[in-house]
Amino acid sequence: MEITNKIKETVDTFVNEAKTNLNDVKSNVETTYNNFLNEAKEELNIQTKNFKSTSERIQTKLQGPFTLEKIQSDVKEEVEFLVADFKDAYERNAGRVKSIINQTQEQVEGLKSKAEKTAKTVKSEVEKTADTVKKEVKKTTSKAKASTKKATAKA
Repeated sequence: MEITNKIKETVDTFVNEAKTNLNDVKSNVETTYNNFLNEAKEELNIQTKNFKSTSERIQTKLQGPFTLEKIQSDVKEEVEFLVADFKDAYERNAGRVKSIINQTQEQVEGLKSKAEKTAKTVKSEVEKTADTVKKEVKKTTSKAKASTKKATAKA
């Protein structure tokens, strides 16, 4: 009975650790997903504001008088704004992506560490259980041999 309990305890330990690790993975995936959504929403708000300000600026320029020099300077100015906005968006989003990747890598390393610890714990439990089983087998074997010797000696 003791052997069965040891094996059951080892299996229970393994199952509980695996459940904990899976819950951690689920939590990390949800956190990463939520971070990504928040960053995307923030970027959408920024781009909406940029679009509104660009639209207002262009509407002001369309009011008038139109000369070749004015049109050329307005187009040049808008191109500079667009290039600057593009660079800002690229840098901002590159930083966000790097941040999310770094967070995810840290989480993965943490989970890897936990999994390795769990594997060591389970291995240790299995080894203890195996040792207990061996001892019980030796004890039972020696009792059986002793019984056999007694029975042989009586016969």
